[in-house]
Amino acid sequence: MAITIVKADVKRKLMIPSSDTSYDTSIDSLISETQPALEYGIEPSYLADTGNAGLQATLKLGILEVISGEFLEQLFREAGSTEEFSIAGLTFGERNQRGADLIQQGSERLAPYAKTQAEAAVETQIASTTLDSDRTLADCSTW
Repeated sequence: MAITIVKADVKRKLMIPSSDTSYDTSIDSLISETQPALEYGIEPSYLADTGNAGLQATLKLGILEVISGEFLEQLFREAGSTEEFSIAGLTFGERNQRGADLIQQGSERLAPYAKTQAEAAVETQIASTTLDSDRTLADCSTW
């Protein structure tokens, strides 16, 4: 991975004190799951342009925003984290949209550097050894 995101970056973005270690494992797991997928969607020439500090900072910020937003969304899915109640037509404790907003902001920041859909589709096609041959179905009655 060309861009380095660490849990301290995510904690800083979300204003989680560095001394609070209760989320460290979750943040590390989310980074390792999400960052490769986000980088895969970026045109490789942008990731390889390590001499362009501004570009690398933009890519890092976009990836950090998406990861941080996803972490917030995971927190909101925990039981009791977004309780709401209504009294006389007023609702209190409405769900916070900050996570979704961060994901959208990061996605928009990364969009100009994304692979085209055609490029991504070619990279993920299934290779087949039977491209030019007739396909026949086996007799399944003996299974």
